[in-house]
Amino acid sequence: MSSSLNFDYRGDKVRGVNLGGWLVTEPWITPSLFDAAGDAAVDEWSLCATLGPDQCRSVLSEHWSTFITADDLTQIAGAGMNHVRIPVGYWALKHLEGDPYVDGQLEYLDQAIGWARAAGLKVMLDLHGGTFPHLYII
Repeated sequence: MSSSLNFDYRGDKVRGVNLGGWLVTEPWITPSLFDAAGDAAVDEWSLCATLGPDQCRSVLSEHWSTFITADDLTQIAGAGMNHVRIPVGYWALKHLEGDPYVDGQLEYLDQAIGWARAAGLKVMLDLHGGTFPHLYII
């Protein structure tokens, strides 16, 4: 199924799900990711600070490549949804000096947008964790 970029937000009902815990991780959604850091990790910031950039990128890359798949988006569309919300941290776009966060999420985000379009889903991109969170519909 192919998706048009148009959606009648005045007339059609938005039905969607959140893909939280994927490109922005939180221990209450994906607790096993935080096991390697023990009690020191309470969020993605402290996970990366504890593990260091190389190990954190390795742990997160494995998670990013398996947590959400093309089949998930096909099933979401099959359940009658027409939108998915994808939170992504500002650190995926711009590293700030002193931040322990790692990047690498954008290739997975690009892939997910393609999967969503193929499934007929709109993507609500949530720039998460910034001073002014923004929501973009693509």
